[in-house]
Amino acid sequence: MPKMKKKATRKKSSRKKELTFFDRIATIWTRFSYAALASSVLLAIVAVGFLWAGGYFGLAGEQLNRFAGERAVSAGLEIERITARGMSRASEEEILNAIGPVIGSSIMHFDADRARAAVEQIGWVRVAAVSRLFPNTVHVSVREREPAAVWQLSGDLHLIDGEGAVIREVNAYEYADLPLIVGAGAPGAASDMLKALQAEPLLWGRASALIRVSDRRWNLKTREGIDIKFPETGERAAVRYLARLQDETRLLDDMLEYIDLRNPDYFVYRRKGGASNEQPLGRLKNEAL
Repeated sequence: MPKMKKKATRKKSSRKKELTFFDRIATIWTRFSYAALASSVLLAIVAVGFLWAGGYFGLAGEQLNRFAGERAVSAGLEIERITARGMSRASEEEILNAIGPVIGSSIMHFDADRARAAVEQIGWVRVAAVSRLFPNTVHVSVREREPAAVWQLSGDLHLIDGEGAVIREVNAYEYADLPLIVGAGAPGAASDMLKALQAEPLLWGRASALIRVSDRRWNLKTREGIDIKFPETGERAAVRYLARLQDETRLLDDMLEYIDLRNPDYFVYRRKGGASNEQPLGRLKNEAL
């Protein structure tokens, strides 16, 4: 069998290729270029930092914003009038003061969200919407609060709505037909009680004052002078029960000193000049609950 001849392998030269003069120049130039680029980037970052710290960017932005506003006004896009609807108690003056002196300014730069937030700070306003009507009108639409009671604290009187939000300060002769709420923290806690009473015409028309007791529960003073003591929890059920009791027994038409509804199993009442009487809640309680 014939033998295969081995190919002769060339030995690699251990000598490195020598760099020419031009190769060395190119290498030095490349290194110099990278160093110059890095230095330029660093200098640019430092320069931007100084400009930012000095407020130059803000000044440029303000000037650009002012220029754009002037161009919009010259093009006829300036605010010439403000319209509003939905007001029966809030005044036009309050609306205009909330929006501010915008007549003659650019409608393009009018901040509707800021204006809406300002209008909603007016006591009578529950919710507002502010929009731009191009080319020259700002329109305001509001929904007002409904007065529900007068809150008394440290001799001061404030009108509040059914959610307990303060509308404005009043005097003793204003809104005399509304019930009085007395006590610290009363407006925030009064919402559920007011809604429960408003849902029962037999009771709402008799309500004279709601007194917050130890910031835990309510006493109701009727226009006839009866003190009604409600429990800490389940006040809505107690109001419904009292309304049913009045509908079937006319108990509130009697000359009573107080009615105590704090016990879940029975109620206690006392006639003026008489002894206390204890009655089980029974069927009326179950129906009311």
